[in-house]
Amino acid sequence: MKSVRNLVENLWSDLEISKFPSRKRALELWDQVAGERISSLCFVEGFTESTVVVRALNPAVAMELRYRSREIIAFLNESAGEELFKLMKIVVRPASHRER
Repeated sequence: MKSVRNLVENLWSDLEISKFPSRKRALELWDQVAGERISSLCFVEGFTESTVVVRALNPAVAMELRYRSREIIAFLNESAGEELFKLMKIVVRPASHRER
């Protein structure tokens, strides 16, 4: 039977919780990474483990982000100095009335 300490340590490493602050700091560079034109039409909704979740306000922006996803992920990882992200998930959802 495993000790509680071992279970917590395994969970900690499996979820890569220690990378949470680094991922959050890297995503603060989103406006720089995406560029002024694109960043005004999309934003980071969050992240799950090694996936960045980006909300695009229209399909054209989503297509541009998909095209540039490798470049964007590489820039985020390079700016952090380690591999924090592997994928970018893009969801298309227009701004709601309250967000305008």
